[in-house]
Amino acid sequence: MKILKILPLIILLIVLTPARSFADMPDISAGETYFDVLKGYYVLKDNVHVVIKNHGVTATITANEAKVNVLTQKCWAEGNVNLTHDKETFSCDRAYLQWKTKTAEVIGNVKFKSKKVMSVTSETAVFNWSEKIVDFYGNIKVKAEKNLKLEDGLKVEKKIYSHVKYNVIENKILQLEEDADAPNIEIPDPDDDKESVENEAN
Repeated sequence: MKILKILPLIILLIVLTPARSFADMPDISAGETYFDVLKGYYVLKDNVHVVIKNHGVTATITANEAKVNVLTQKCWAEGNVNLTHDKETFSCDRAYLQWKTKTAEVIGNVKFKSKKVMSVTSETAVFNWSEKIVDFYGNIKVKAEKNLKLEDGLKVEKKIYSHVKYNVIENKILQLEEDADAPNIEIPDPDDDKESVENEAN
């Protein structure tokens, strides 16, 4: 009986040990937290708070629910999601972060605010925090102050855009498109994480 009680702890240590070798462990807290040993990820519910640290860069996520796989370095968040990175904040219905690739995909009622006097609403967005570029897609409205920079030939008007590319470091809009085809951004199911399956097989 003692062996059966200790076995989940042993498995947990096996899963977490390699994760520490290539990334800082995220800080995780929630009203309800447990580790799903069979699926290899943390399940968080109510007042979720996750802080991801990657080579000196920090991203903070709050949400109603989340799943975090420290082995594959991914986070799935859902319900009243807020993602804060440096001076930028996204709010949305769902978000998917991969801190190995330094990307975040946000979906549903996306609202973006920057302390560099820029705000955007859109259907979806993809943020690459390594390159400091955000691509917004679908029913985009841009609210900008005079300090906003624009690529030559661009002008922000009271229009609905289909694609906007923004550099958060330079506070500069690189593209404004009205008729661009938006990519189909879908958040994968954490249970179908192929990378996690491959790691377990190895």
